[in-house]
Parts: sequence; structure tokens; C-alpha cells
Amino acid sequence: MTRILMTLVLLASSAMAAQGGTNFPALADYPAPNCAKVEKPDDVGTIKIGEDPVAYNRRIKQHNDQVARYNTALHDHTACMNDYVANAQADMNLIRDKANKAAEQTSN
Repeated sequence: MTRILMTLVLLASSAMAAQGGTNFPALADYPAPNCAKVEKPDDVGTIKIGEDPVAYNRRIKQHNDQVARYNTALHDHTACMNDYVANAQADMNLIRDKANKAAEQTSN
């Protein structure tokens, strides 16, 4: 029963905070992730009749190199986003813990 009451209090207080403001003004402009954007390389067109196979193979190699760089950048971007989400979760946990302590103190 106490847990349900606490949940209702927290929901009500969060609804009021959304309407009435914030205790943490920095949350009004919570930082966006600063992960580098990743551009997917364009596809290589098919070989055309009469096209030099050596030139086409060179284009394929360049494309494969671009794909390898893209894969590395995408891996780095994913790791960066995972770190951002983990840090945001830690921020939320800290705020929730402080709110829970405050709610406990008022009920005692």
C-alpha cells in the first residue's frame, strides 16, 4: 500500500513539475548527444558496356574502403550513443533517488 501511495505521489509531483517548472533548470536544456553523424556511402553503379574494367575495379576498391570507414564510424557512433543513454539513465536514477529520499522524509 505504501509503495502504491509513493508511486501516486511521485506521479503527481512529476505532473506538477511538468506544469510548474523544475528543480534543475539545466534539464530545460538537457544536452543532446555530441556523437558524430555518419554518412552512408553511395552505391557503386554497375559496369557499363565498354567501360574499362581496371577503372571499374578501382571504383569498387574505393567504395569498399568507404564502406570500411563507414562501418568503423558507425561502430564509434553506436558506442557514443550507448554512452549518452547510459549517462542519461544515471542522471535519471540520481534524480529519482533524491526525489524518493525527499518523499520518505516528508512521510516520516
